Amino acid sequence: MKRVNDFIFKFILEPAIKIFGIALILVIMLQIFGRTFMKTPPSWTEEVSRFTFIWYSFLACAVTLRAKQHLGLDYFYNKFNVGFRHAVDIVIQLLTLVFGVYTAYYGTTLLSVVARRKAPITGWNMRWFYLVMPVMGVLFVLIALENLQALFAKKETEGGQAK
Repeated sequence: MKRVNDFIFKFILEPAIKIFGIALILVIMLQIFGRTFMKTPPSWTEEVSRFTFIWYSFLACAVTLRAKQHLGLDYFYNKFNVGFRHAVDIVIQLLTLVFGVYTAYYGTTLLSVVARRKAPITGWNMRWFYLVMPVMGVLFVLIALENLQALFAKKETEGGQAK
C-alpha cells in the first residue's frame, strides 16, 4: 500500500498541486493586471481562479494529511500511555477512512446532479469543479488504509518483541 501511495503522491499529486498553484498565481495576476490597466478585464479569470483554488486546496489537503502536517493537539495525546495512543491512532484512521468513503460516495453522487450544468463564463461542465470531491475521498481512503496497515504492523512487531 505504501508503494502505491508513494507513486500516486510523488508522481501525480505533487506535480498536479504545483501546476494548480502556479496556474492560480498566474490567473490572479492576470486578473489584477486586467482590473488595473485594461478597460475590460478578462471575465474568465475569476471563474478559472476559483476552479484552480478548489483543486489546489483539496489536493493539498490530502498531501498534508499523508505527511501528518495537519493541525493536532499533541499535549493531551502525549500524556497517554503507548497502548491508549495506539488505540486513539486506530480510531482516528478509521474515522478518516469513513470520511473518505463518505466523501467519495457522495461526491460521485453529486457529479450526476451537476452533470448538465455549465459554468456561466467558461462554459466548462460543472463536473470538473466537483470531481475533486470523490478524488479527495479516494485519496483519504488510501491514506487511512496505509496508516492502518502501518499501525497493525507496528503492533505485531511490538507484540513479537514483548514475548
